[in-house]
Amino acid sequence: MMQNVEWKDPETGRMYETMQDGDQRMVIGPPEGLVDNLSLPEPFATNLHNALYRRKLFTYKQVTANHKNLIGALQEALSLDAQILTEAFYNFEKEEVPT
Repeated sequence: MMQNVEWKDPETGRMYETMQDGDQRMVIGPPEGLVDNLSLPEPFATNLHNALYRRKLFTYKQVTANHKNLIGALQEALSLDAQILTEAFYNFEKEEVPT
């Protein structure tokens, strides 16, 4: 019997909504490879993929019906990267030796 199951790819860390029956799994969304087709660097690609997952943006129809939700997913993914960049600045400046 098929069940709706949340699944995290152990290799990529990407979250998916799937239909699962035993060992058989069918991805509902987000579409596999969608963000990879955009040639985005990691970890931004996975952050964006997981933001799409959390917002249940799996189809063109869902994206066009709520464009603000798509913009929110982009902002969420960017804010995660901004946090990493902020930490990098902090660590870099903390390690600098005054001259």
